[in-house]
Amino acid sequence: MSDSTKQKAKEKLFAITKKIGYPDKWRDYTKVHIERSKYFENVVSAANNNYQHQLQKLGKPVDRSEWFTTPSTVTAYYNPAANEIVFPAAILQPPYFDEAADDALNYGGIGMVIGHEMTHAFDDQGAQFDKDGNVTNWWTKDDFTRFKAKTQQVVDLYNTFTVLDSLHVKGALTLGENTADIGGLAIAYDAFKLTPQGHDTTTFDGFTPGQRFCISTARIWRVKMKDAFMRYWINNNPHSPPMWRVNGPLMNLPYFYLEFHIQAGDKMYLGEQDRIKIW
Repeated sequence: MSDSTKQKAKEKLFAITKKIGYPDKWRDYTKVHIERSKYFENVVSAANNNYQHQLQKLGKPVDRSEWFTTPSTVTAYYNPAANEIVFPAAILQPPYFDEAADDALNYGGIGMVIGHEMTHAFDDQGAQFDKDGNVTNWWTKDDFTRFKAKTQQVVDLYNTFTVLDSLHVKGALTLGENTADIGGLAIAYDAFKLTPQGHDTTTFDGFTPGQRFCISTARIWRVKMKDAFMRYWINNNPHSPPMWRVNGPLMNLPYFYLEFHIQAGDKMYLGEQDRIKIW
């Protein structure tokens, strides 16, 4: 980014609204009727309540305090139209965040997730929205051209990742999430290095703090799925499969090579000229 574009990016960054834990105003579900033995009727009741909830918004100002998930849902999201990041209470639990854990685990876990959502404000989609959530071009022409070239590197790299036999990750479909993973991991590691433990080399269970940071990132994406579901995932999910949400970003993190002494010829080695750094 040139100085002018970087200034706009900083303005957008500091304007991000942060929603943590649970909403200030709780949604009313008293009209949803649930009976243990009536699944279909329960779904209809919930759907009708949601429809009425949407109708009540007509003709009214946008409620910027509204949450589009529940506190009990393990998720996090960035909403470009409101320039907001949201972290429900459910994701602020182990293995993502543990108040009793050390910084290495927390920065590699929830730190990576926070960095991921922040990066969404500047990925291929978020880059098209300004600090107020409007679709506005705030980039210089040359900066955006260079940005597109770098995101194409992300597409090309992830296209090479094999999932099953000849089945590959779809780089274009997963571009935004992959960009956020790469940027989010780098942000989390930089933040971790600002902590006292980030400067320490004391091992725990045989691993240095930096290694534990990387292991924590791998731990939060532990998932088991059948091959049939994996094939469905590849064709429909904008996220890369969990394995590549770990290995892909780590392969592009210079410090990963230092922490684990990765050398040319190792499976996760990526030449310096091929490692992606968008910002």
